[in-house]
Order: sequence, then C-alpha cells, then structure tokens
Amino acid sequence: MQEMTPFGQLVYPDSVDRKRIEPVLRALDWCEAILSCTDWTRVEHQDRVSLQRTINEHLLELFPLEAAAMDLGYKTRFKKQHLPIHLNEAPVCVRSTHNFPRPMHTDMLASLMLLLGHDDFEPEALPRTLHPILTAEQLAALPPPPARRQRYIAGAPSTSGRIFLPEAQVMELLGQHPKGAFRVQFEKRDGTLRNMTARLAVWGRGVRSDNSDREDGENGARPMNYNPDDYSLTVVIDADIGHYRLLARDRITEMTIG
Repeated sequence: MQEMTPFGQLVYPDSVDRKRIEPVLRALDWCEAILSCTDWTRVEHQDRVSLQRTINEHLLELFPLEAAAMDLGYKTRFKKQHLPIHLNEAPVCVRSTHNFPRPMHTDMLASLMLLLGHDDFEPEALPRTLHPILTAEQLAALPPPPARRQRYIAGAPSTSGRIFLPEAQVMELLGQHPKGAFRVQFEKRDGTLRNMTARLAVWGRGVRSDNSDREDGENGARPMNYNPDDYSLTVVIDADIGHYRLLARDRITEMTIG
C-alpha cells in the first residue's frame, strides 16, 4: 500500500492495520501545518525530505517520513526508539522518557518543531542532548540538573529510625504465598516510603520494564547485571502500573499478605 504524504510517499504492507496508519498520517499533516507558520525550512534530497533550522550557528535537521516508518515498525538508519534528528549532519540521541504508552515518533517530531519554531524558545524545555545549540548565556541560565542517585552500599543500615519487619519473617510469608497479590509499605534506599500492591515476579517474564537503551530480553524485560538477593531485594510487579519493581525486603514497615 502507498500513501502520499506532505513529505513523500509512505509505503507499507497490506497487513498493517488502518487504525495504525491513520494517526501517523495525521501527525505528518500536523508537521506540515507547523512548517507553514514557523522558521523551519523544507529541503528536498534525492531520496527524502528533511526539515531544517539553523540555531546559534548549529544546523538541526528532522526527517518526518523516517519517523513515520519507525512508528510503523520499520528499521531505519536511526536507532530504535530514537527520533530521526541530525545535529550538524550527525545523528543525536533524542528519545522519549515515557514508555507506557510511548508517544509516536511523528508526534514527538512535531512537538520539537513547535518548541524550536522560532528563536524565542524555552531553553529549559530542550532535551539535554540538544544543549549544544544553546549559547553560553542560555546554558548558564539553565536550572541545575537533579542530583544523581547515590550508589547503594550493600548492608548499609537505615538512618530513618523506622522499625522494620524481620527480613526472615518477610521471606517466610512470601514463600507461603508465592502467587498472591499483597500490600506492602517499605523504605526505599533514598529514605522515602513507597506503598505498593504487588506480586512476586520472575525477571524477564510477563511484563515490560521501563527505561533502557539496551536490547530487551524476553517480553521486553531488561537483563540484570547483578543478583538482587545480594542487596536484600526481591523482584515484584507493581499491580497498579504493570512495571517491574524492586522490593527492599529488609526495610518493610507494613505488609498485608494472604
């Protein structure tokens, strides 16, 4: 099947559901509408159309048709889940921080066109990988980045003063009810409390995990490079959001199970 879009011909097999095609076509139309009222310029290449802007002497180039191909599941010259963007004629890593649901590449490209449509854009809204286009003054005015998460040290005692259930008792209860859901409150390694409805999980089966540039394993679960048991952690599935979580079983304050 073929669809003529504002940025060239989009080719896809008959097996692709029409409900999957229509949002992509709407997003491409959105890109065309934004193009007509911003400082982006349409540039024709031999085999593709790109949208270009020069900001502070840096060339940004977007490829809407390749974004559409990625949304339809095709491999392109860009990495999986990354937006088809060139900065100074080289690919740059820009991707969504949200996986469930993950926004379409064509929608994100249109959003970036809106953000950078004119010279008076908001620098703090720009992805960090595009900060090279900012001036020294704009960089200096950016808010400081969030503090990096401190590396967990195995066996380090809690300093919160909270009373925790004995880990042996928690392990016994989990062993008695391996398939049931349970309510739990526990102290995270940063000292805050988390409340969760959970069930035990086998890492790599059942539900997707979130946020990783690495290749996913079975059903989308990321492989672990350490043994959670070494850190008194148990892999569970958060029933409210369907994500894998790590339960600090040595810092449980409340538990309802069975």
